[in-house]
Amino acid sequence: TKKMKKTFVDVLLELPVDNTLQNFLAANGLPLPDDLSWSDGQEVTRTVIEAIRTWPDEIARDALIAKLMASVALGDAAGKQAMFQVARQDGVALMGLVSNQSDIHRSFWLYVNYPALFDLAGDVDFFERHGSQAQQNELGVKRKPDTSEAALLGMRQAISAFYQRELQCGDGSVAYVLERSPDVYLLTVHVKDLAMLRLEFEGSNLTRRVGNPNIHMVLEYSAKTGVARSLVKGGVKYHTMLLEAFSEHLLGVKVDAHRIKPPTLDLSALRLGFDVPQALTTDGFMAVQVKTLSLLSPHGDLKIECTATASSDQQCVTELIAEAFPSENPLKRNWQINSAHINLYYPPQPGKMRSKVITIEITRKGRLNLHKFDAKMQAQLEGYLVTLGILDAGQTLSANEQQPGEDAFQSEPAFQE
Repeated sequence: TKKMKKTFVDVLLELPVDNTLQNFLAANGLPLPDDLSWSDGQEVTRTVIEAIRTWPDEIARDALIAKLMASVALGDAAGKQAMFQVARQDGVALMGLVSNQSDIHRSFWLYVNYPALFDLAGDVDFFERHGSQAQQNELGVKRKPDTSEAALLGMRQAISAFYQRELQCGDGSVAYVLERSPDVYLLTVHVKDLAMLRLEFEGSNLTRRVGNPNIHMVLEYSAKTGVARSLVKGGVKYHTMLLEAFSEHLLGVKVDAHRIKPPTLDLSALRLGFDVPQALTTDGFMAVQVKTLSLLSPHGDLKIECTATASSDQQCVTELIAEAFPSENPLKRNWQINSAHINLYYPPQPGKMRSKVITIEITRKGRLNLHKFDAKMQAQLEGYLVTLGILDAGQTLSANEQQPGEDAFQSEPAFQE
C-alpha cells in the first residue's frame, strides 16, 4: 500500500515537545504567545500548528514548513541506519540518537543539532535506497583512499572536465568521503548542472526562478577487496569516468577502462537450488527458496522468466521447472541464468501468521541488492554466495570479515513483509 504523503501537521503531531522543537521554532522566527507553557505537550503542539497556519508572513511560513518537512526525511528504518553510521564519528551525537524515542524524532534532532551529519546521513541513505542500480566493479587496487583537500580537488576537476566536455555543465562541484565501516568508504560528489528556469510560487506570487539542479553521484569502495560500487546517472561511460577519477586521484593509481569492466558472475550453481545448509542450521532461517530465475537460450535469441507463485509453498522455482519440463528442462539444456531472486524465510514472530523474508537479488552482470541490509546481514548473505561459488571471497564488499563491535548500534535488517 502506498503511504499517504505527510503534512507539516502530521510531523508536528509525531514530534515530542522539547528543547529541540523550541530551538527550531525560535530560529525560524515563528511568533508564539508569550505565556505559552512548554511543559504542556499537547497544548503546545496545537498552539504551534495554529500559529503556523495563521502566520501572515507567507514567505517565512513556507520556509519553516519546508525545513520541517526536510528535517524528517530520514525518519524511517533505512534513515535510522544511515544516521547511526555517520554518528559513529561523534560520541555525543551517537548518544543523542540512542536517547530519542522514534525515527522521526531522531531525524529532526540530528537536523537541528548536527546539520552537517544530517546531510552526510542523507547521502548514505541515497546510496542505500538506490543501491540496486549501482554497478559493481573490481578495481584491482586495495588501499586506503587519500582524502586530503588536494586529492579531492584533483578528482573534482577531472569530473568537472568530463561534464563540461559531455554536457557543457559542471563548473561547480562538492565532494567528500566517509569511512562507513572499517575499510569501507563512501564517496559523494555533487556536480552543478545546467541552469534551468523553474516556475514556482514565492509566497503568493508565481515567479520564474533560475537555479542549477544537482547531479548526484556516489561510489562505495572497499580497501580490503578493491571492489567499488558506483551510482551515477548515465551509461557505462559515466561509471567509468567516476571510477577512473576516484582511482587516479584518491587511490593514486591510473586504471584504464578495460581493467574496470564489471565482473560477470556465474549463477549456474542455482540450477540445483540454493544449497547452503548453514542458513537453516545456524542462521535461524526456516526455509530458503530460489523464487525467480530469468534464463537466456544458448543462442541468446530467447529469454524466459520463471517465478514460483505463492501457491508453490516455498518450493524452489528450479524444482518446479524440472517438474513442468521433464524432458525439455532448460536448466539442463545450456540455458544461461541471467538473474535470480532468492528468498530466505524467518519463522513468523509470536502471534503473527506471516514469515519475514529476506530477498537476495543478483544478476550475471554483478548487480546485487545487498546494500539494503546492515553490515552484519550483508556479510552473512555474501557468505552464502561465496559458499555457492557465485562470488569469490575477493568480490565481496565486506570480504566476510566482521570487525569486532561492528554491529554496535546497528538497526534491524531492512526486512520485507
